[in-house]
Amino acid sequence: MTKKSIAIIGGGISGLSAGIFARQKFGDTINLTIYEKDNRLGGTIGITRENGYIADWGPNGFLDREPLTLEFVKQIGLYDKLYPSNNRSEKRYIYRNGKLWEISANPIKFMKSGLLSFSGRLRIGYEYFVSKKNNNLDETIYNFASRRIGREAAEILIDPMVSGIFGGDAENLSLEACFPIMEKMEQEYGGLIKAMIQKKKENRKSGQKGGPAGPAGRLTSFRGGLYTMIERLEEILHDNIRQNVEVEKITRNEDGRFQIICKADKIEYDYIILAVPSYISGGLLNEVSPDAAGLLMEIPYSNLAVVCQGYKISDIGQSLDGFGFLAPHNQNLEILGSIWTSVIFPEQAPDGYALFRTMLGGAKNNDIIELGNERLAELTHNQLSQILGIKEKPSFEKVIIWRKAIPQYIIGHSERLGRIEANLRQHGNIYLAGNAYTGIGLNDAIKRSSMIVSAILSGWV
Repeated sequence: MTKKSIAIIGGGISGLSAGIFARQKFGDTINLTIYEKDNRLGGTIGITRENGYIADWGPNGFLDREPLTLEFVKQIGLYDKLYPSNNRSEKRYIYRNGKLWEISANPIKFMKSGLLSFSGRLRIGYEYFVSKKNNNLDETIYNFASRRIGREAAEILIDPMVSGIFGGDAENLSLEACFPIMEKMEQEYGGLIKAMIQKKKENRKSGQKGGPAGPAGRLTSFRGGLYTMIERLEEILHDNIRQNVEVEKITRNEDGRFQIICKADKIEYDYIILAVPSYISGGLLNEVSPDAAGLLMEIPYSNLAVVCQGYKISDIGQSLDGFGFLAPHNQNLEILGSIWTSVIFPEQAPDGYALFRTMLGGAKNNDIIELGNERLAELTHNQLSQILGIKEKPSFEKVIIWRKAIPQYIIGHSERLGRIEANLRQHGNIYLAGNAYTGIGLNDAIKRSSMIVSAILSGWV
């Protein structure tokens, strides 16, 4: 192979994993450079390790159901550091009417629960008889949920789930883009309950486990927190990384090669992988592809604040026996929910203490981050105290504010993405990595980066 060059812009998990895949597939047949404008790597993956606490700034793990991610972890030498979530964290709760209600996976136990009204529970059972949608129009998650399982379930179950995963508004986000498997369940089986019944029969015959959406997976991190992965990737890719270097512009030469323009220099590359938020990619591509740049700038983002607080377990009135809780927007709380980190990963708090990671903001409350760290921490403490019966102030506190934290896959997202990619194909070897396109989780990011490097390999000349 002729030696060529690849530039990766962005030193988060998408850019770093793309760098690993590129080195694996191309070896020393390429010149590889990863640009990161900040003085640290990881993007929204960050960590505070202090006084026995391990507090993740953004995502705190990944589901272990994706073989590619597990293989990736093996390849970078971290398999023995994997830290699966504690079995005690399997319970999930919803806050409603001043109380935490367990969401049981057992249909009988769930139907006996008082989380939903009697009519709301009956409406979920009626889902079996609801006809499937008879058109291909994009539909919001809320419309899908209310149509299939009723308005109450949509507001109490689906609304907080969407806030917890996407920091989003279920009334604006696209079902097709966010939960394509749920759309497929309706189209292929006629409904959600029908899909679950049929999948259970198929699994019984084949001896496989899992629901209609595939294996559920177990939340998994690393000893020392998720940032352990970033630290390992930095060790491996150290010679390829240019830190504290901001790319200002990308241009395309007449020979089809690209020029990366920074303050100090201009360097030509054969391939560009943009592993930065879509609005930054849009700004960089203004000259190469104005149409794609404009579409990229249209993808909205939500703000998010993560408040990590540690307490003595003896000062907490509520038994901590689960993953945490989510709060529907109609419950008049500012917090979206709270993860009981020290239950999920016991090493992340000192003995005798609990660590909570509480989220505020999201698409329905973007401006709350303007309160600042101190007021966000106070607000969070007050609302957690109300729900969990906490008697004393926290002994540990860390507030992280993320502006434009999570991309929002609103109605029309898939169609917009198709137009962006079709436009970029006309301009040569530019690829979009990251969580703004086909999935926001760590598994999605790694899978997309792998596919991009494979695409480069298949077109290598």
